Amino acid sequence: MKFDKKLPQIVCDGHDWVRCYQDECTVTPQALMSIMSIKCLYYDIIYESDRHYSVSSKATKVTGNGIYWLKASDHVKVKCTGTHLRNSSVSTTQSILPSKWTGILTGFRSTVIPPPPPPGREDTLNVLIFGFDSTARNGFIRKMPESYKYLKDVLKATFLTRYNIVGDGTPASLFPILTGKTELEWPEARKSMGKNFMDHTNFIFHRVKQDGYRTAYFEDQPSIGTFQYRFNGFAKQPADHYLRDFYLEVDKMRKHSNKYCVGDTPQYKLMMNITEQFFKMDAKKFCFTFIADITHDDFNQITSADKEFVSFLRQFKEDGRLQNTLLFVFGDHGPRYLNVRATYQGKLEERLPLMGIVLPEKLLAERPEVKAALQSNIDVLTTPHDVYATVLDAIGMTEHWNPFKVKGADLPRGMTLFEPIPRNRSCSEAAIEAHWCACHRWITVPPSDPMHRRAADALVNHINSLTESARSQCAPRAVISVAYVAQRAPNTRMLAFAGARDADGYVGKFGAADADKKTTTYQLQLDVSPGKGTYEASMTYVKAEDKFVVNTRDISRINAYGNQPSCISDRFPHLNKYCYCNNYSGD
Repeated sequence: MKFDKKLPQIVCDGHDWVRCYQDECTVTPQALMSIMSIKCLYYDIIYESDRHYSVSSKATKVTGNGIYWLKASDHVKVKCTGTHLRNSSVSTTQSILPSKWTGILTGFRSTVIPPPPPPGREDTLNVLIFGFDSTARNGFIRKMPESYKYLKDVLKATFLTRYNIVGDGTPASLFPILTGKTELEWPEARKSMGKNFMDHTNFIFHRVKQDGYRTAYFEDQPSIGTFQYRFNGFAKQPADHYLRDFYLEVDKMRKHSNKYCVGDTPQYKLMMNITEQFFKMDAKKFCFTFIADITHDDFNQITSADKEFVSFLRQFKEDGRLQNTLLFVFGDHGPRYLNVRATYQGKLEERLPLMGIVLPEKLLAERPEVKAALQSNIDVLTTPHDVYATVLDAIGMTEHWNPFKVKGADLPRGMTLFEPIPRNRSCSEAAIEAHWCACHRWITVPPSDPMHRRAADALVNHINSLTESARSQCAPRAVISVAYVAQRAPNTRMLAFAGARDADGYVGKFGAADADKKTTTYQLQLDVSPGKGTYEASMTYVKAEDKFVVNTRDISRINAYGNQPSCISDRFPHLNKYCYCNNYSGD
């Protein structure tokens, strides 16, 4: 609890002169009352790819309370001038003050027309997947108490207590949720390996669009975008409505303003507003909303959104959306870099994110057995792969299920939550690598045991091997201290994953198959110099060869590296968590 802090509520200054609602942008009544002779120039923000966008050089002029209709883009840059009334009690010549305002606004262009649904599929369910970055289930209960209570008591949400991540960071969760696959099953699209874009046709947005859905992908924080930070992003926007170019322009404009605000509106509130507007549009709807700005750097900041999220959920219910909308409220993972992450509780919370599910009335009426099945899965091991399967089950598109099974497993990797999942499901059957499995028990290795130091040295040697190709820029690391070394206790069978490319291009086994006693899995946490980087890793000791085998996918950097790797970040973002630049002077 010493890491639990109460931060000030986010407050945004000023008053926006213009607001957009769906496809209509107009000056606010408040601005019209206090500013004379308003003239606004509207410049469309045009998406070209995730790498490029442009702001139209040709402006459309609108005066007074005139309306600008969004047609070319969902996003627009607005520059307004007027004469601000200073004091109405003095003469007109003395009462006016020239004034101007610039803003970046978003809405919904009227030119997007979803294709008609196939015959008989006109009334399938809507889907809203609403996420918060770095949000564990326990963290959500602590820091968003009103939202948790409203979800649980009013909306009767089901919270999965053993919902386990399947890998490191946001992509490891969002790839399965949005595609039913992992990063390793996709064509190469990492920045460090070329200029290939993501193949968006396998994303669920594309699949449901062919079924007549209007689609939206709302994610803030473009500088750390899920599919843009390490990857090249999309050549074409993956959904009908997409915010990347909007936020890139916002970030350019607000360099000296509150980073949590877009104009006079908290960014998290804007994300809720735009989601609410989306569900008032025509056609069937599939929406994925993901908020990172109030959680990524300091999870304590999420409390600012507690009351507003309750208001959003209440309005969603009062508008009747929950009659035919399947709602997921989730976290991609728990906090990865805060001080709490170095504790055992923090380690568990990273692996056990939030996943709450609200079943729509229509589904319960048509398939009443679903409620009991979902309840039976509350305390069963579940993963992001199951969310993908569940969404497709809910909307009647199970032909797109991914039937993949880990070699030797009896169960498919992704299973619908609308059917009971076996309680003895193992991490390996669910394709959760040993490093990320919260089910395992670990036995402490004392410092007097030779394996204690050997494990630490093996990890640091591996980290140094990763940065060897950039040694002229990245300093070698050395052990400062070892927090713990532990050996995995014998438990249920662990299946060996097939050899495959890992996140950094390495090939080899990335599962722990130590049931045969020929190998042993170790986990450790240590600090290294320079820069005091803190790492947690799992490694396999091969007894016959008397050596440790380290896989890059099983290494977590659990404290923030900040600008330490700035010298290589643009070219080698996959080395960010390992590199300490020789020319870095921040410490």
